[in-house]
Amino acid sequence: MLDLTYEVLAREKGGIQKQVSELLDRSIVKDYRARWNSMSFKPSPSIVGAEDGSINHKRYKNLVIYAVNATAIVYDGDIRSASSADVGVLYPYFQIEERLHLYRAIYEFKCALEVIDSVDLFLVDGSMMSDLNAFRRLSQGVSKEQRAEVFALLPMLEQAEGVGITSIELSRRLESEEYREKRVFLEYLEYLSTLEKLLSRGLDKLVGISKLSTRSRLGIGVPDLAVFDEATSQAGYSDPETDVVTRRFPVYDELFRSLVFTISNIRLEDGKDVYMLEVPREIDKSQLIELLEKISYTSVDGYPYLLKKAHKDVVIRNSDMDRIAGGLGIIEKTGREVLK
Repeated sequence: MLDLTYEVLAREKGGIQKQVSELLDRSIVKDYRARWNSMSFKPSPSIVGAEDGSINHKRYKNLVIYAVNATAIVYDGDIRSASSADVGVLYPYFQIEERLHLYRAIYEFKCALEVIDSVDLFLVDGSMMSDLNAFRRLSQGVSKEQRAEVFALLPMLEQAEGVGITSIELSRRLESEEYREKRVFLEYLEYLSTLEKLLSRGLDKLVGISKLSTRSRLGIGVPDLAVFDEATSQAGYSDPETDVVTRRFPVYDELFRSLVFTISNIRLEDGKDVYMLEVPREIDKSQLIELLEKISYTSVDGYPYLLKKAHKDVVIRNSDMDRIAGGLGIIEKTGREVLK
């Protein structure tokens, strides 16, 4: 199948390149180039941390087995880490994909909380603004009375310590009526609670690094990353811009909506890829440069080494899920999956 894909690429390559050139109009490239500040970064020694997580699952007709893990790595002259993992059955069989990603995010944030107080700088894989806007569908379909029942469990979510999905255990306290929706809403509250803790404790330390941002400042349908990559080649950064989250939240609304995010596109070494940098606070150019010099301290080939290592350490492959299912004694039989 991959051979066929390459054949199509060879046949369509010219047309695709022409389309890209048309999208990246010269006047647009010129505008982006004017917003780029070329400079070489002098690495600044600092204690740096980074996180990543992974989740995978095996879906049967009557159940979903999942495995999740996350790690937070710190470099302070030596490399150390705080890691955690879990294997379980996703219950109820509802909103599967979103809940799996939510579980992964909770593990990532909680591992980060294990080390956040010991670092000068902590790198998050992706966008914190996107994190705040994620999973909002999980708060829908719950009545005012049902929300009140779930909100009563919030203090226990906030007081929970360690790494794990606390809402799984707390959900046993929910009444059976509309259990499915209430269970999912409780999990969403745990997600927001964990994110609130991380933002509150790490506000001056957190930095999001995104390789796949689709943000487009001019709304031309092409990500800023792609345009800056085409328009520039030297190390540097784009003029910082600010943005805020405008949506409402069922909890911590005042904090989340008060945050001002500073966003810049960065390249740490000449000729390397461009990434989006995002911090949950307002900073000027001099502060941005200081930040980039700290990030450069543990970067290799233009990318933060700790983020790369964290990603490599947590990957859960389909073959891993096959072994996990086998270890649990789960088999497929005549289209139905049963426990041995």
